[in-house]
Amino acid sequence: MNQLPFNIANDIGLIAFAISGVYKGIDRDLDVLGASVLGFMTALGGGVIRDILANRIPRVFIGYSDILFALFGTILAFSIYIVSRKDIRNSLIVNVFDAIGLAAFTVIGSMIGISNHFNMIGILLLGVVTGVGGGLISDILVLRIPMVLSEDFYATCSITGALWMYFSYFLHLGITFATYSSFFIVLFLRIAALIFGWHLPKVKKRPI
Repeated sequence: MNQLPFNIANDIGLIAFAISGVYKGIDRDLDVLGASVLGFMTALGGGVIRDILANRIPRVFIGYSDILFALFGTILAFSIYIVSRKDIRNSLIVNVFDAIGLAAFTVIGSMIGISNHFNMIGILLLGVVTGVGGGLISDILVLRIPMVLSEDFYATCSITGALWMYFSYFLHLGITFATYSSFFIVLFLRIAALIFGWHLPKVKKRPI
């Protein structure tokens, strides 16, 4: 499998999720160390869970590339905040970077599932876990209901992208097409959900 789309998606996801995690820490009034920890956990957590599920040694343990990109994203996040000094609660910058990370990591997890010849369920699981795992860990660390549970059109974007990745690849449309089209599908769906307030139907409680 061509490693170029994988590496591009991985690097984009690491930087984007590191920025998202740091801003999440700033929003919770954490100090520099605490916000940095959230940045690293958001960037690296999903990949660690994914690699364990795929019976692989986590990438973060066998090289420095992922750590360096997460570090770059963390430093970039603090730099942006120092320059802008704006209230970042629910801000566009946090949501956009989080959407980019979700899209990139969904693609990566799906690619690893495909390269390991997993079935559709395995590919779907790796894609979604990679996309939402780091954010889930960082949300738990700041005692927040994980976004994957509270934002019902969050994991749905990842599921859709992973399914499209599976079908487009096995319909022989090419791994490059599958990769980039899946990335933009997840990104478009997440941004559209934020703009238009999309939500899945909810089951209403019956009055007792």
